[in-house]
Amino acid sequence: MKAGETGKKSLTQELITNLSKKKKIIPSKFHYDLKGSKYFEKITKTKEYYVTRVEKEILKKIANQIDLIFNHNLTFVEFGSGSTEKISILLNKNVKFYVPLDVSFEFIKLSSKKLLRSFPKLKIIPTYCDYTKYVKLPKKISKTKIGFFLGSSIGNFYNNEEKKFLKNAKKTLGKNSLLLVGVDLIKNPIILKKAYNDKNKFTAKFNLNLINIMNNKVKTKLKVKDFKYMATFNKMKSSMENFIVSNKNQYFFIKKNKFHLKKNEKIQTEISNKFTISKFNKLAQSSGWQVKKHWNDAKRYYAVFLLQA
Repeated sequence: MKAGETGKKSLTQELITNLSKKKKIIPSKFHYDLKGSKYFEKITKTKEYYVTRVEKEILKKIANQIDLIFNHNLTFVEFGSGSTEKISILLNKNVKFYVPLDVSFEFIKLSSKKLLRSFPKLKIIPTYCDYTKYVKLPKKISKTKIGFFLGSSIGNFYNNEEKKFLKNAKKTLGKNSLLLVGVDLIKNPIILKKAYNDKNKFTAKFNLNLINIMNNKVKTKLKVKDFKYMATFNKMKSSMENFIVSNKNQYFFIKKNKFHLKKNEKIQTEISNKFTISKFNKLAQSSGWQVKKHWNDAKRYYAVFLLQA
């Protein structure tokens, strides 16, 4: 069986497991087919969504110090790479290999071709996989590996799975590796609510596109018009929570598994947990990483952490 087929099988089983729960969930990594990735790019350019804009500012600061932080002959490994805009800020002549890991192979192929035009000497190895688990990296890459998990994706895990991801990332990257993690910090809920409810409704389209993804991947016969999008702030968890809501009673099948949605029943499509500096420090340390340094913007909206295995 091909690696892509194995990945598809495990993703299908993950969908079945999460939709069988009382509180139905679609993990956020399922968002990123080609269309979903393009919608997300549009979200990152909206006025309301500060995350990408602020993170890029911080990465530009890091880029000025990169030769002091990292050695020569590097391999960059990006978990859930999507667009290559951010990684290109940090690339220089010392980076020999770039390994983007993603569940949307179409999108990483396209973005890798685009990156190659700007960095023709860079050896790019796009890899289709579930990057939240341990990944066996290609053999013919340099020993010094720098991992990247940007875009505040560390906040998208349910049930403390972020700790498991960090442990798997450490295993994937190996001894003496480094990992840069983008972390969204706790702030005024009004700012958060606006960020996840943009005026152009790109976030709504991004979430509702999951219906198209499920239809394509696992042959459900659902209709986008039968759902609506909603986002709420969970004060107890300091998190934004996104849902698609069923507009009617309906049934659908995945393989031979039958699922029933009541009218107004919610499927959670994303959780975006927010952190304090100390909370993320504790998470990283408990996952086996040493926190070397962190950078944040002047408003303390966002931080990028440098971790060492």
